[in-house]
Amino acid sequence: MTDHPTIPEPVNALVRLMLRSPLHRIMSHNTMVLSVTGRRSAKVYDVPVSYSVDGPDLVCFTDSPWWKNLRDAAPVTATIRGRRVRGRAEAVSGPAVAEHLGRHLHVVPRDARYHAVRLGAGRQPVAQDLLRAARTTAMIRVRLDETPTETT
Repeated sequence: MTDHPTIPEPVNALVRLMLRSPLHRIMSHNTMVLSVTGRRSAKVYDVPVSYSVDGPDLVCFTDSPWWKNLRDAAPVTATIRGRRVRGRAEAVSGPAVAEHLGRHLHVVPRDARYHAVRLGAGRQPVAQDLLRAARTTAMIRVRLDETPTETT
């Protein structure tokens, strides 16, 4: 599940609860809660997002405005695999997002519908759809301070 305006808040609340509980294993292989602090408001946003791994980083994607709080390697906390881990996150926007979104959708194909990207032969994302999605989607690159190990 990615954060998206079409996902009702009660569903996001349930996902947050589940990912913070011993039942996290059902979803935590590619879904986490990313806690982001507002730059002006100082309000903490707990956003359930799908993620994939890109080298030492986790990447996730959104078209919601909370990503604008992630400038200059902003501090974040990720609830991942049942643990809270601190890290830093930066948002990337623009054409470079298309390539990374394509790799992410190959790993987490259920997210294609949230970005209006069709999957073609071999479940490969359609290039034209990726380019269109990149115009309104931000990629968040998260570097955790430690590797999360699963809790019981």
